[in-house]
Amino acid sequence: MNIGNDINLNNGLYLLVDWIEFTIKKIMSWEDAVSHFGLNVKEFKTELKGAQGYKSRVRHIIYPISFLYDGNDDMGIHVCVSGSAVRYFLDCYFKKYDCCDTPFGGFAYEVNDFNDTVLKDVLRDILGMGQVTRFDLAIDDKGCTYYTCEEVCNIFRNGLYTSRFKKYRDDFEGGKGFCSGRTLYLGSRKSELFIRIYDKQLEQNSKKKDSVSFPWVRWEIELHRARANTVALLLAAGGALPDIALGILSNYLRFLVKDNARDSRCSTDPRWEAFLDGVKKIRICSPKVEKTIDDKRNWFRKQVAPTMAGIYEIDGDLSFIYECIDSGRMRLSKELLDMIEEEAKKYDR
Repeated sequence: MNIGNDINLNNGLYLLVDWIEFTIKKIMSWEDAVSHFGLNVKEFKTELKGAQGYKSRVRHIIYPISFLYDGNDDMGIHVCVSGSAVRYFLDCYFKKYDCCDTPFGGFAYEVNDFNDTVLKDVLRDILGMGQVTRFDLAIDDKGCTYYTCEEVCNIFRNGLYTSRFKKYRDDFEGGKGFCSGRTLYLGSRKSELFIRIYDKQLEQNSKKKDSVSFPWVRWEIELHRARANTVALLLAAGGALPDIALGILSNYLRFLVKDNARDSRCSTDPRWEAFLDGVKKIRICSPKVEKTIDDKRNWFRKQVAPTMAGIYEIDGDLSFIYECIDSGRMRLSKELLDMIEEEAKKYDR
């Protein structure tokens, strides 16, 4: 059975899933959540300080896998699986559910389609009880078949590209006579999609582990919130990992040959075309969800009600509240006016 978290592409690149983070909304204990994915509860260190609004956290004693719990009632359990732990996490899931009887007297992992992978099954499982909040894809060019990190930086400095990102940042790390890191950033870490291109050889050698002797550039696509969940849905529905990863890059970035005064009419750099290997652009924008009057009420109850109660306790009456209502009537947005009209129609029927 194909685990599905990595693949060697036909054009020489290597693609892998480098981070999976998700929230389980189904009510369960952290022990049940750990066991559900085939992990051993005894291999987790407990009583750690919480994070991200959760009071408690457990972490695997070897791999960077964390389960955060004991948050507000609607927060569920948050799971973070990063880097080298992704493969281990999927392997554990595979071993737990590798239990289908075969005609040969053995056991096998049951699939609905020969193109299915353990990764896709895990994502379907997660989406059935929660949502994916972060999903990272890494594309490795070992040997720099297409671009060195310096060449990429020069392309941006010389304006030989078009991009949906308005700005980029070129980050150089080192000292007198040496360089220990080189990274080019596209987008903001706070946004739902962020790309970084960096010298993986320098990064690995700076950790003083086994020295990497060959040039190596990594292209990382970091997806958060709605875009992370959208990519998970695409994969769970049968989408191919290379089509999604290279399709996102193709949609957000293009290296060009300056053969026209207008960048939009310039030819695409042949090396860039080979890098993308014919994969077409893919848009992963999530449709805007229309807000309802109940959404407004819930927001008001959570965000405004405590302050309103405090003002009432100080003033002893509702005069300030009524002033806000009168002032607010003068500033109603079209969205709210439409909601009022729709609600009024319900009572007219």
